[in-house]
Amino acid sequence: MPLLNLSQVFDEGLVQKLTKKGADHVYNAHLDSALYYADSLKTYIPTHPAVPLMKAIALIWAHIPTISDEVFSVIERQLDSTVFLARQKDPRLKDPEMIFFAMSAYGLLAEYYADKDYTMKAVREAGRAYSLLKQGFDLTEKYPEFLFTTGLYNYFREKYPEKYPIYKPLLWFFRSGDKELGLKQLERAAEVTFLTKVETHVYLSYIYLRYEYKPEKAQQYLSRLCLLYPNNYYAKAKYLESLANPKDFNIAPIKMINDLMNHENDYYKLAGHVFLGYYEEVVNGNHLKAEIAYRKGLTFGEQISEHGEFFKGFGYLGLGRILLAAEEAEEAEVVLKKALNYPETEAIKSEAKELLSQL
Repeated sequence: MPLLNLSQVFDEGLVQKLTKKGADHVYNAHLDSALYYADSLKTYIPTHPAVPLMKAIALIWAHIPTISDEVFSVIERQLDSTVFLARQKDPRLKDPEMIFFAMSAYGLLAEYYADKDYTMKAVREAGRAYSLLKQGFDLTEKYPEFLFTTGLYNYFREKYPEKYPIYKPLLWFFRSGDKELGLKQLERAAEVTFLTKVETHVYLSYIYLRYEYKPEKAQQYLSRLCLLYPNNYYAKAKYLESLANPKDFNIAPIKMINDLMNHENDYYKLAGHVFLGYYEEVVNGNHLKAEIAYRKGLTFGEQISEHGEFFKGFGYLGLGRILLAAEEAEEAEVVLKKALNYPETEAIKSEAKELLSQL
């Protein structure tokens, strides 16, 4: 069956220009401006799913990563509207543009429900996204935006069960992926897409930090985001994470650390103070200031659950090093065992175990 042609956002023109301008405000966390461009789009494409999807993503990035249930209820309505409008235009979802917007909405719903441990809801939305994702596998050459979703699938379909073997039996009915191809597709998407460019940068940096253990690669993508979107605090926190080793952290921008510490969100306060602790410890060699900063950051970490796990583990590990150096063995043991509760990276886990073995 030939593809339909309902493209308005994928095709170059005024609508695409407005979409790109709106996206810049979305990722710079300028919520009012992003919503303004979404409403401007509505003037030209009043029944297009791009409008509610832009509003949903704007709300996500304005509150990421600690999205309250109240905020998500608004996001959820916008994502449901995205799917409704896509199906209204194309009931069988065969047009590439409608496939893309509906798939994006389903994927965002699945991701949120999974984070909240709403397992059945997450499985339902993931199944809906997967049925559309499969159609996108054959559309990457003509429609580069599908490189993002196809690349993610190819990589994580193989890598995730490698890292978490418990999930392997659950994935038998999903078609096989290809890790190397997936990374190549994502790296290409980072260069040639416009709707998914930022999300591609975010996921590539996540892959290189958490799965491939190549922080220098993550730095490339995160430094670009920090340059393009100076108000994106999530990118700042992740960029500092990519520098978090004694060799690289001496180039960490102290202004970024201060920006995070002064943010109203406890997640960023946690990150900022923990990184200040690390800066004082490994760059300035001031253990007293480092201890104060680590403790303050971890106090903010106690205010949030389900988020900031890396920063908590990193903070407890740093505090443990300080206490061990001060010969406070009893408290050091308690703190280092807490670091093992947040094993976001093998490096944290390995160092905490090594320090505990010295007690």
